[in-house]
Amino acid sequence: MNPKQQPNRHVIALITFLALIPLVYFIPDVLAEFLPDNKLLNVTVTVGIIVPIISYIIMPFALKQLARQQR
Repeated sequence: MNPKQQPNRHVIALITFLALIPLVYFIPDVLAEFLPDNKLLNVTVTVGIIVPIISYIIMPFALKQLARQQR
């Protein structure tokens, strides 16, 4: 996308927020079953999983869909 076609920052923030809700809700509980009872370790591993999912899967897909709709 060139600068004229970039989506509004507010739209990107909304997509990120909506994408994070299910990930933050479910992933920590699933990982807690497999990790020792250490809050810092649980948070670190959870964030280490959620950030790549958002960065490399969800946002590229969402931005492609937005670009397709703006044509």
